[in-house]
Amino acid sequence: MGDTPVDVALSIRAQHAEGPLWDAATAALWWVDITGQRVHRFHPESSNDSSWSTAGQPGGVVLDPHGEPVVATPEGLAVLDRSTGALDLRVPIEQDRPENRANDIKVDSRGRAWVGTMAFDKRPGSAALYRVEAGKANCVVDGLTISNGPAFDEVRGRLYLADTDLCVIDVFDLEPETGALSGRRRFLDFSDEQVWPDGMSVDDEGMLWVALGRAGAVRRFRPDGALDGTIEVPTSNPTSLTFGGPHGEDLYITTSWTDLDEHSRATQPLAGAIFRCRPGVAGRPSERLADLPATAHPPGASFEKETTP
Repeated sequence: MGDTPVDVALSIRAQHAEGPLWDAATAALWWVDITGQRVHRFHPESSNDSSWSTAGQPGGVVLDPHGEPVVATPEGLAVLDRSTGALDLRVPIEQDRPENRANDIKVDSRGRAWVGTMAFDKRPGSAALYRVEAGKANCVVDGLTISNGPAFDEVRGRLYLADTDLCVIDVFDLEPETGALSGRRRFLDFSDEQVWPDGMSVDDEGMLWVALGRAGAVRRFRPDGALDGTIEVPTSNPTSLTFGGPHGEDLYITTSWTDLDEHSRATQPLAGAIFRCRPGVAGRPSERLADLPATAHPPGASFEKETTP
């Protein structure tokens, strides 16, 4: 796996590419440039990349049941009108906390969205993870600093969650039917290396793939936490990854230019590009949301907090 060749899928200087999502129905890779404030749709077959500007930093993007983009904005989940670029807020999240923004969003097999947050200034303890269903955002984990992931292993009943600033990944017991979390415990700790665990994905063999900022690599871990393989990328800060392609055998990796110092920017011309490789395993395409309210719920009605044992 260490010799797996990595190619440039999209040669672009994104400021902070993140949140890749493979939509099998349209054979398209969606992703966001958080700092550049744009949502992108990339068709590898034609090499066409379309993009739309957003008001505020998009933490990630998922698709509704009709394939329309739903953006994790600083105010909550909003539908993007691709013809006008307008954002229609449907699920408010942390509107009472203007110092925070969304950071990463994933959809599980039941069509529920899981949205992480963080403070713009990376203030410790101010982030959280929300589970969104039936138009309501339920806080399921709080006290985080930079919420990233999550990644689901529903066969084993697990959810992996990274706190990037603390250089750790925790694992929870996940009840797939209800989305309830319990049994939080430490899965990986990179604090000795001082590398950043960022976006994650679980492959068809139940192995966890992690994009590691500062390490210039993505790593594959077994369910017991043992390192199973490493793929190096030609820039210091990979940010996230997803499986895609016709058979789920292509691994797409997003990267950041913003997090580099001036010297590294000059010596890493591919920083901000989207990479692709074939590691010899496959993963599932991204899920679509099960539903989305036609209009936004009042903020007070759309927020609940759960206790995670």
